[in-house]
Parts: sequence; C-alpha cells; structure tokens
Amino acid sequence: MKIKYAITLMAAAFPTWSASPPTESVDAVGQWLNDRVMRAAELDSEVGARGLDEGVYRLIPLAELDAPEPVKDYFREQIRRSRSGVEKVERDSIPSLEALFNAVPKTQRSDAILRQRLPNPPSTLQGTLLGAAEVIGMEPTGAIDGVKSSGLSRFFRLGGIGIVEFNEENFRVPGGVIEAFVEAQNTEIKGVPGQLDMSMDDQGRGQVVLVWAGKDKLYKLIATGNDDVQRKADVLKEIARSIVD
Repeated sequence: MKIKYAITLMAAAFPTWSASPPTESVDAVGQWLNDRVMRAAELDSEVGARGLDEGVYRLIPLAELDAPEPVKDYFREQIRRSRSGVEKVERDSIPSLEALFNAVPKTQRSDAILRQRLPNPPSTLQGTLLGAAEVIGMEPTGAIDGVKSSGLSRFFRLGGIGIVEFNEENFRVPGGVIEAFVEAQNTEIKGVPGQLDMSMDDQGRGQVVLVWAGKDKLYKLIATGNDDVQRKADVLKEIARSIVD
C-alpha cells in the first residue's frame, strides 16, 4: 500500500470561504501541498522492500507546521473563520440534497467484505441514529491498494437532518501521517479534542463537519441539508459519542 501523507489541518472540515481568498495564498498552499506529495512519492520509492513505520496521527501547533508563512497565514484565517460560529458561504458552495444524492456512490458492500478490505473492522453504527437510517452507498477512501483501502465512507439519508457521510480512516497504516492543528480543535468527543465547523448559504442550505481521532482511526461526520445547522451539529455529536470500535 502506497505511503499516504496527509496534512489534514482538518482541511476537509473547514467550510468554504465566504469571500475568495487572495490568489497568492491559494497558489502558495497549492505549491506547498504539491511539494509534500512529491516528497512522499520519493520516500515511497526509496523505502522499497525495507518497509515503513506504523502510521501516526498527531496534533501540532500551527507555528510548528513545516510551511512558508503565507501557507500558515492561510490556515490561520481558516481557523479564525471556523471558530467564529456559523460561517456564511457563497451561494452554491453547499450542494442541494438532490444534487448531493445524485453525486454520492450507490455501491454497497456486506460487513464481511468490508472486513476483508479494511485494516480493521468497520465501525459499528447500530447504536447510533445512523443504525436505523437509509444507507445510500459507500466507497473506499485513503490509501488504496487494489480492493483494499485504509478508509471507508458510508452515506446515509437521515430524516430531519439530510444526507450524512461517515468516514473512518485508519491512520496506523504503514507510512501514513495525518496531522491536525491544535488551534482548530473546538469541541470534545469521548474526552478527546475534535473540530466542529458549521456553514450556511443564503439559500438556507447548511453543512456541519465534525472530525476527531480515536485509538486507530480518524473519524469524520458531514451532515448536509436545509435549515438549522445547530441541530445538525448536536445530532452529529450524539452520533459520534455512540460509535463503537
């Protein structure tokens, strides 16, 4: 399985900018991320048959990020926005439920097959609100090697909330490095730091993202739907507390 180096920065958790960031900031971040991908590819080639160390997840202060100041400034601004409450985002930044439903995968796999393809069994959701929700589909995520993958996303239709994605990513996979910022953590799940971000557009579409780490996995819940983002946030936290691994 190829090296997977992800500086998550909880980047996927941050809501879309309500105003376009400076072009130079976007260019700097893009170049920095590209450089990291290239370095990871080189390392993957160098280690060859020597094998890789067990993957890790770590929280780091933004100041310790190995990146140019423009990149750090970009993430500082994202963190500031995410911590200011419900982020107002541009129209069409959040998809409609119809568009999202049409876009998500419809493939479904049995628990037995998932156990064969994932580093460890998929998280148990039966005791959560997702246990009784309609399963739309699922897809492998993270580092992929043939039919095997380090992660899995499952998509559900949850009444009164909208469409919920649950992603579980095993960060113990050899060669994997996932980092997140201390400053971005603004909630707590089962006694560990987590990041909660809420966004809404002028059409009443809302999205809430909750990310936290367990012993072996990084978890992400995304709820997308109309109205009441605070209720979505409360529901996601309730689900997170009830997930079993």
